[in-house]
Amino acid sequence: MIDWIGASCTWLIGAVLVSSGLLKLGTAPTFQVTLSQFGLPQWTWQDIRFARAFPWCELLLGLAVVLVPAPVQLVPAIGILALFVAFLVLVARVWRRPTPVSCNCFGGLGDDVVGVRTVIRNGVLVALALAAVVLHRAPASVVADRIAGWCSPLPAVLAVAVAASLVVWRAVAARRHRARLIRTLTVQDVHGNALPIAEFQDPPTFLVFFAPGCGACHALVDDFRWWPHLLKDGYDLQPVFLGTPEQFADQEKFAPLAPYAWYATVDVARAFGINGTPGGTTIDPANPLGHDPVAGYGAIRNLVLRLDWQEAAAAIADRGGDESATAAPHSQTS
Repeated sequence: MIDWIGASCTWLIGAVLVSSGLLKLGTAPTFQVTLSQFGLPQWTWQDIRFARAFPWCELLLGLAVVLVPAPVQLVPAIGILALFVAFLVLVARVWRRPTPVSCNCFGGLGDDVVGVRTVIRNGVLVALALAAVVLHRAPASVVADRIAGWCSPLPAVLAVAVAASLVVWRAVAARRHRARLIRTLTVQDVHGNALPIAEFQDPPTFLVFFAPGCGACHALVDDFRWWPHLLKDGYDLQPVFLGTPEQFADQEKFAPLAPYAWYATVDVARAFGINGTPGGTTIDPANPLGHDPVAGYGAIRNLVLRLDWQEAAAAIADRGGDESATAAPHSQTS
């Protein structure tokens, strides 16, 4: 009985690491941001190579503890215990901060932010790892002794199968979440009337997001009002104010764009991949939640303006600059 309990504890911690590593593959940029938010040494997050290598280390360590026979199996088991203790210390320290920190647990499959549940989960993992070290039972050896010698790789195969199923489940959940956002996301006019984001797909539209307290957004307004004359062919331009009409009404700087703007919450911007303002993205039928989001005046300008915009702007100036800013087809005044 003790053999099976010890082997189960060891297999669980190995399967957790295999799953964590497999789920993190391909998420290096996000994981790199998480490392910086956790306050780890700069060498862990300044170079993306660490973020790319760490999931493979988790995978190899997890496979080793379920595949290597006793007594060598104790070495990776101790390594996992040390790793889980480090994780627990990190999440406990971050949890006490006043500002929430993104967890990116299990490649985004776990908690969104570090909280009590994160600390408890890591505490349970430490307890399992400690039991695995104390009981010192290798899953490969126990299975080989109790069932048959050829069964020794089965614990590792089962761990990989569990991890692969989680990857598939995450992909399915992400597709469902994306489809739900496409169906339900809306922006509102000054009176609270909703407009589905799908309305911006045809013709393709550049969405540019402004925030009321954003100094860079203030600097963008003066030029933005003339950009409809300098757009890339076949596209529309739509300003989106992140906040309520009351938050923008007191700021005269945004008055030139107010008749054409729609209002949205920060959650809408995040659904488009906008993590800072001013930010911009392109929405079309193939990319209903936008693609290649950018941030900052220069990046937005390069996104929306045609290549010869400087010549076009000079021509407008030569004609006296009397063209008025035009509203996008979905503006409140249309």
